[in-house]
Amino acid sequence: MASQSQGQTDALSARLAASRAAVGHDLALLRHRLDVPARVKDSILSKPLLWFGGSLAAGLVASMILRRPRPVIREAKSSKSLWKLALGGAFALARPTLQTWALRELGKRFAIPGNDTVGES
Repeated sequence: MASQSQGQTDALSARLAASRAAVGHDLALLRHRLDVPARVKDSILSKPLLWFGGSLAAGLVASMILRRPRPVIREAKSSKSLWKLALGGAFALARPTLQTWALRELGKRFAIPGNDTVGES
């Protein structure tokens, strides 16, 4: 009876070892299938031209889809643009005179007595 139980124990041990090996192999295969970054890296290293072409095509398609429309440029009315031009020119010509006048007025109001250099040009 001892030899029969010993044979059964050996058979169970062998089945257990085979089952462990099969589970270990399945687990290693599952880990490899779930390791996406490593699989992508291997794929890129094995076929770099295919990946480069695919990324180039994807960029081209994305730029076509996500393109913004060009803004429509409307022509300004000539009377308003001439008015703005004349008013801007008048202020440009009057600016030095206005600056000199403002500096003299500030000098008169805030000048320190005895200091006559402020306001004279």
